[in-house]
Amino acid sequence: MAESDNLHRRHSPGAAANGWLVVVLVVLLAVLMFRTVNETLSNRSDYTPRTVTPRGELAAEEQSTIQVFEQASQSVVFVKTKGYQPMQFGNAPTEELSSGTGFVWDEEGHIVTNLHVIQQALETDQTALEVALGDAAPVEAEFIGGVYQHDIAVLRIKVKPSELHPITLGTSNDLKVGQRVHAIGNPFGFDRTLSSGVIGGLNRSMVINAETSEFLEGLIQTDAAINPGNSGGPLLDSSGRLIGVNTAIVSNSGQSAGLGFAVPVKDVMDSVNRVLSEAGQKQPAALGIALLTEESAQTIGLSKELYSQGPIIRRVFPMSAAAEAKLQETQLSYHPLQGYRFRLGDQIISIDDVRIRTFEDLTAALSSRAPGDMVRVTLIREGTEFSVNVTLKAPRILL
Repeated sequence: MAESDNLHRRHSPGAAANGWLVVVLVVLLAVLMFRTVNETLSNRSDYTPRTVTPRGELAAEEQSTIQVFEQASQSVVFVKTKGYQPMQFGNAPTEELSSGTGFVWDEEGHIVTNLHVIQQALETDQTALEVALGDAAPVEAEFIGGVYQHDIAVLRIKVKPSELHPITLGTSNDLKVGQRVHAIGNPFGFDRTLSSGVIGGLNRSMVINAETSEFLEGLIQTDAAINPGNSGGPLLDSSGRLIGVNTAIVSNSGQSAGLGFAVPVKDVMDSVNRVLSEAGQKQPAALGIALLTEESAQTIGLSKELYSQGPIIRRVFPMSAAAEAKLQETQLSYHPLQGYRFRLGDQIISIDDVRIRTFEDLTAALSSRAPGDMVRVTLIREGTEFSVNVTLKAPRILL
């Protein structure tokens, strides 16, 4: 036991020294950490946060544009055409066939858009039209009618009048090149998008669809950005009034190139008034065609002598009497260097042996007919005269 105690005494001084060494190291480490933290805090104390500069009042032009958008955007809607597949217990939606823009016309639920936006809905019964008001869920829309000449369609939805904000109407007969305009639409699905620009030209004519040879005249040209999905949306003046309906663009890429075109509001109003007026009347009989106008004939270089021989079919509407009888429409294309190229559609010579030379003659020949009646139509196609029986239908699209 005594030997053990002596051994313990011999080793005690070394252990104490080691303990003191640890204490010293800990103290040095603490001092080092304190200096580091202190230096960091000292550096931070030298930093002064940036201050925010007050913006001040918006420019008068900005305030005006904001006011136009906030007012007019309430009238803008999303228009969609959906395909449906018949199922055992109803119809199931398959896909979105097309989409575009429209706007509220009145508190009765009438919606105005481009005819080409909802064209696919007219080609088959297995489709449905939908309209979305702002962030609200889409509602089913009914096709009331359209005017081919101005590419205008009128739909109707059933919602509360309080949910509808009719657009403010302006004029288009006093427009000036250079005046400020705004477009609101749903380009690429981005709803209620605003773009601005100026009027770049008036009374323009162009082919708006190479596949169907759609040809419009008297258009407003603008450099406001118009992209796929803008069709059917409003073109507004600086006061927020409707002056046109955005309809087409000229672009190699299919996107905005600063050449957008709109149907003037005077033509829009005429088209809507015609559709709503005839919708409340007894449905007349029709072939379901549009005719080549004298102005269009002159534009493409058709001789006046040939044009005067009888109405030339410009367009055959889907699911119409003319479509079922396989009448042919005019094929038209345009090349910047080569000009217009065309293949004339069928030229109407007579109906039930009554000579037809003008649009008025055609209207008179069908005025006493009713949907379901059969008429014998004599035509000239590529220089050959022939006749075909056509069963008339009620028109869905006006000329």
